[in-house]
Amino acid sequence: MEAWQRGRVILAVAAILTLTGCAQVIRDRVFRPSEMAASPAWSRQPETISVTTSDGLVLAGLYWAPQGTRRDVVVYFHGNGGNLYRDGAYAEPLAGEGRGLLMTSYRGYSGNAGRPTEAGLAADADAFLAEARRRIPAGGKLYVFGHSLGGAVALGGASRWPISGVATLGAFGSVSDLAPRLVRGMIPDRFDNRQAIGRIAVPITLFHGTADAIVPFTAAAELNAASGGRATVVPLEGGGHHPSMERLAPLIWQALERS
Repeated sequence: MEAWQRGRVILAVAAILTLTGCAQVIRDRVFRPSEMAASPAWSRQPETISVTTSDGLVLAGLYWAPQGTRRDVVVYFHGNGGNLYRDGAYAEPLAGEGRGLLMTSYRGYSGNAGRPTEAGLAADADAFLAEARRRIPAGGKLYVFGHSLGGAVALGGASRWPISGVATLGAFGSVSDLAPRLVRGMIPDRFDNRQAIGRIAVPITLFHGTADAIVPFTAAAELNAASGGRATVVPLEGGGHHPSMERLAPLIWQALERS
């Protein structure tokens, strides 16, 4: 079962505990790190990197440097149930044809120290974006991409950093949209993408599966409206929450490079 679905089933029960101050119970339902497995058989071997956050945590990442005439790099933020290797394997098609890709991981995920929170993931994003800017070749452009919860991390980063464009897949309006009504006012981490998207000046592309059973397709229209109509919505006809990245990667790069 998808991590979001598992979390939603027990959020209502967790709300009772939240009323007594147990916000961590809610966070444990929102943030669902997957157990790390062996390193995948990469099509192109990435470099293992690490970054240090402003609060002193060391986080692991993967980096596919741009090759040949390529200069641009996209920073990838994964969803609530992922880890560095699982999502790195999913994201790897974005490194095809010698393109640059920096795969992130969050505090509390992938063997990293710390516990995830909204503020913590923002600090994690800042550390990876600073590393990407340090590594990007002269003349290259920096882009961000986020899947599901990672869409919130990407939009937040795009509102704070000088990047050239942002794209998301399966992004929600707010994390509370995915919770039972009873719990919505009690969730300690808001991840309010409606607010974040309104602060972004660069081009925004919202990819969303029309058959997404985790985050409804209507969320894309809501986010576009929150952007003042400046975002571009790309419906993935019949697509779910995890469409084929092999098929999607060329479309993502086309959208970013039009920025």
